Amino acid sequence: MKIGIFGGTFNPIHYGHLRAAEEIAEKFLDKVIFVPTNITSHKNINDNIHPEKRLEMINIAIKEDERFGSSDVEIKRGGFSYSYDTVVQFKKKYKGDKLYFIVGADTYADVKNWKNAEAVLGAIDFIVVGRPKYGFKNIVKLIDFLPDNLKEDVNVDLNQNSLTIRQKRSIYFLNTTKLDISSTVIRNNFKNNISNLFLLPNKVINYIINNKLYE
Repeated sequence: MKIGIFGGTFNPIHYGHLRAAEEIAEKFLDKVIFVPTNITSHKNINDNIHPEKRLEMINIAIKEDERFGSSDVEIKRGGFSYSYDTVVQFKKKYKGDKLYFIVGADTYADVKNWKNAEAVLGAIDFIVVGRPKYGFKNIVKLIDFLPDNLKEDVNVDLNQNSLTIRQKRSIYFLNTTKLDISSTVIRNNFKNNISNLFLLPNKVINYIINNKLYE
């Protein structure tokens, strides 16, 4: 089975996340597993206050699609959430499956600054998803975002729109439908009593209102 690990704060999950997962599943994968962070070192901790509730919102949003699942591995691990630790745990759990790590293009642009960046890139194939302000016009230039020690041994495949590192691990760049939806805007809308209709599933909206998450 081909499984994608889709990490993020998902605070809250919205149609931008869900549409990207849908298109990735259609083109690459049998299953996409959403993995909400516990605490991320790359965003404001103050915006990251509901790990269990963020997981519950994911479960509400994906309930009716068998291709989607969720994992609380980072929440149970506690502390800051690092991609390398998550990849290691998934590789132990899904030994017979082909795993991919799903990130947005904005996240990929900072990959060289990740903790254990080289180890993560050497452990799992990546699927990088385009974002409204991030595209893939020149795939060769995307090598520049890799850690310096990896740049000299990269093969470019224009047909697959991918990079292969040391003839071992591939990074696939996928342009999906770019829905310019922001979790920050959604949270602010709730605070200011502005409608979030059509930005995220209605059941998730109701959960947020009933639990007074973003007041």
